[in-house]
Amino acid sequence: MADIYDQAEATEQLFLNVALSHRKPELKDTGKCHWCEEPVSGDAHFCDADCRNDFEQDQKRRGRL
Repeated sequence: MADIYDQAEATEQLFLNVALSHRKPELKDTGKCHWCEEPVSGDAHFCDADCRNDFEQDQKRRGRL
């Protein structure tokens, strides 16, 4: 019979699995905006908020986010 610690561990693992399944995929640094391909500085993924929003909307529409 499972004790309270085993139940807590199972619950923790369930929450961890759910959280991991809902996280956004990480983008790789390419030096270009992931939406419009304009050069970006540093570790930025997008040149501005509009490109980021357009990218995220497209990804949601495709079922990737």
